[in-house]
Amino acid sequence: MAESEYDSSVKAAVIVGCCLILGLTAAGYFVGRGALRFKSDVRTVTVRGLVEREVSADEAVWTLSLRRAGDDLSEVHRRISKDRDALLAFLQQQGFSAAEMTRQPTRTVDKLAREYGQPQAGERFRYLVSTAVVLRTTQIEQLQKALGATEELLKQGVILDAEREGNIANPRYVITKFNELRPELLALATKNARIVAQQFAADSGVSVGKIHSAHQGSIQIFGSDGHDESSAYSPTSTAVKKLRLVSTIEFELR
Repeated sequence: MAESEYDSSVKAAVIVGCCLILGLTAAGYFVGRGALRFKSDVRTVTVRGLVEREVSADEAVWTLSLRRAGDDLSEVHRRISKDRDALLAFLQQQGFSAAEMTRQPTRTVDKLAREYGQPQAGERFRYLVSTAVVLRTTQIEQLQKALGATEELLKQGVILDAEREGNIANPRYVITKFNELRPELLALATKNARIVAQQFAADSGVSVGKIHSAHQGSIQIFGSDGHDESSAYSPTSTAVKKLRLVSTIEFELR
């Protein structure tokens, strides 16, 4: 009799335990479904915030290249050294210091030492010697004046080599405080995006909440002539630039 009562108690405990497990499982399922449904009910609006800022360059890099050719190597080197001295003197006369000038190495090409051993058609001289002086300065206005005075070099027989510049702007105007401007531009773009979102929300009878997600976007640099100068190898470069940032931001609606 006692054994029968014990078996009945065990069976009852097992049944109660199973019911408890099933109940907890079901509760967890419905709670999870409720959380998913709540998350999917979040309404959002995605807008773009545009900001543009005109900024003046605070540094300029001007590469002045020289080249001479001839059959007498010593004479060619003498002439290009004289040209470089005249160029350095010209820059000093324009108000630039020696610390702002950097002499580039002199490069000599012997056309007879090339793989084919003979000058190509149309080449008159055996030796080609080139060098350059790089001016890096914060005196933007002074540099622009010097650009208009390069005729003085021509009067001395000094010819600047434009071929070495390729398709890259020369001089190149730079904004060195670019990273310092980034947070301010991002804040303004976010502010403008919220204004657009608020207009949308007002038309829909709702209000704008917190940011749900955001994509900063890249900052583009345009010259005062409208050309894109975002690349360091841009063929144009102006002293006054326009920075443009377009951010994509998703706001919650409530």
